[in-house]
Amino acid sequence: METPNVGAVIQPARPDRIRLVSFPWNTVASGSLYRVEALLQCGGFDERLFVDEVDHEVLSRLISSGWEVKSLDTPTIDHRVGFPRKVRLLGREAWALGHSAERQRLRGYSTGLLLRRYLRRAPTIAIQLLLREALLGLKDVAAGDRSSARALVGGLARGAATGHPPAEAARRACPYCGGPLLGRFGAVADWRFGTGVAGDVYRCGTCGALAAGRVPSPDEVASWYADYYTHSVAPRGDRPWSRLWPTPRRRRELERLRWYFAHPGRQGRFLEVGTGSGERLVQFAEAGWTVVGQDLDPKAGHVARGRGITVHHCPVEQLVAQERPFDLIGLSHVLEHATDPVALLDACAALLAPGGRLCVVSPNADSFGRLVFGRWWYGLEQPRHLAIPTLESLARITSQLDLEPTYLASAATNGAVILGGSLDRVIDGRLANPRVLGGARFVMHSLGQAVGRGATLIDRRRGEEVVWVGRRRDAPGRTGSAAPRPAEPRIADTEVGAVAVAPS
Repeated sequence: METPNVGAVIQPARPDRIRLVSFPWNTVASGSLYRVEALLQCGGFDERLFVDEVDHEVLSRLISSGWEVKSLDTPTIDHRVGFPRKVRLLGREAWALGHSAERQRLRGYSTGLLLRRYLRRAPTIAIQLLLREALLGLKDVAAGDRSSARALVGGLARGAATGHPPAEAARRACPYCGGPLLGRFGAVADWRFGTGVAGDVYRCGTCGALAAGRVPSPDEVASWYADYYTHSVAPRGDRPWSRLWPTPRRRRELERLRWYFAHPGRQGRFLEVGTGSGERLVQFAEAGWTVVGQDLDPKAGHVARGRGITVHHCPVEQLVAQERPFDLIGLSHVLEHATDPVALLDACAALLAPGGRLCVVSPNADSFGRLVFGRWWYGLEQPRHLAIPTLESLARITSQLDLEPTYLASAATNGAVILGGSLDRVIDGRLANPRVLGGARFVMHSLGQAVGRGATLIDRRRGEEVVWVGRRRDAPGRTGSAAPRPAEPRIADTEVGAVAVAPS
């Protein structure tokens, strides 16, 4: 670019007969040329934004900074947008772009962020962008593509609701679905289990999972568990709010989660991944199961080892060559600690006997508590929680594993622990008397359970935990090592679920 004041040269603007958006928001961003000096002066590209909006927004800032943005008279590239289709809208002919629902969701998210940015300082631009997205959604509806229209509206709402838009995108993809990690916020370090420094947490623009912005080294991870609570010599007793919370329904739910939905009286081979102290292995062994534990923490499993139970301290993948197949594999609050949760579940699936089941319990990144408490949510447990899933995250994983999904639910069962722990931050360090502190915590955790249960009555996706069960398909001519398997649960609604199951 020979002209000193030209900051960018772009393709011709798209025709806009009704003038919803003005230059440069209606340009074709592909094939643009930028002056490096101009980009550096105006702050560079905003990595929070998706596809076209990245260029449109930086072009707008270039113009505001006094640089000229020059549009070519004729296009130099053959740029085709989506899979356009002719539609009739309000009696006029229009073109629906035919983008996928995923792209529409991310596009809506970017526009939502821009609405937050421009609503006060440039309301005309904000209104124009909102009208543009509304027109795109109407075109999708007219073309019969309601899923893309819903995705666009959902992304727009999520972006507009982002109170503090992230400073940048993460430099890694979502560990669950491979989508972009866009929404960054600084989490509060866990003050109870206390080592390590909380890093930035990002939200996936596709499945909604929360993930750390970087993958820590094995030595760094090991340092976080050097004094973990599961190292306690004495078995941990039930919390007061677990014993005294009166509802029979919660007691039933706790029992189902504690036994990984195993049918009463059933026996077989059981593997617990991330076994912690090993107390649950002892319970299964006393019920007649053949049990094996796994945990990367060398201090974990001391209760089980004291009973002569084998606990492996190696990655799950190494057990494939060491152990016979299992009829039940359980992961309770383990998946969120994994740097690669898909690889972990894939290794677990390889250890299942035909008809064997894999059960996962994890905090829910879409929970009511996460929405209310944000960076103070107890379920973040920074820095140890590296990848917190949503229902959609686990549904997407199911398609990658050779497993038949039998249960996918949001559970309010442990709202006392997760929501109550979030409320605990209000009183922590402010009450010196142990009895007063204990009573206040009981109130907080009881309140957390009640609020968590109420949230799921309004929206069943908002439970504090997600629960997923997958069953290995029976191979022809083969049988597992377990006793005859009762009928598997069917997909239906229950008291704990969003997309839950009830026993047949």
